[in-house]
Amino acid sequence: MGQLNLITNFLKIKDKNIVITDEYDMGTHLELHGHLDYTAPKCLSCKGQMTKYDFQKASKIPYLETAGYPLLIRLRKRRFKCQDCGKMAVAETPLVKKNHQISVAVNQKIAQLLIENQAMTHIAHRLSISTSSGMRKLNEFKFETDWNTLPEVMS
Repeated sequence: MGQLNLITNFLKIKDKNIVITDEYDMGTHLELHGHLDYTAPKCLSCKGQMTKYDFQKASKIPYLETAGYPLLIRLRKRRFKCQDCGKMAVAETPLVKKNHQISVAVNQKIAQLLIENQAMTHIAHRLSISTSSGMRKLNEFKFETDWNTLPEVMS
């Protein structure tokens, strides 16, 4: 178990609620299996106490390349159910945004590579994501021109 704790430290995963249970070398990529679990929070809608329910199906979260291999984290997130109103909630982590599958670190790397003006297919292959994920990140950038002023030199 100490070795798996070393892995989370090495990957700079700061969330202490993520427990890595297994590590697999799949030949083409590395795979880490783990789960995200913490104590039940209060319900967001009725402020009642939630209880631990079960785990979601494992999310496939692409992570940054490690030792020349693409890294895939299969993370099972804890689900919580409110005792009063019956609403469900899923455990959240700073590793990925809510309702997203791609890690924040990979999103930052996509933005960095887009600034360096690389081909979308090259970025997608390098980070083990789809080209449409890269296009979505590109569309988040705002390219606006201020039409109220003209440049001083027009050549």
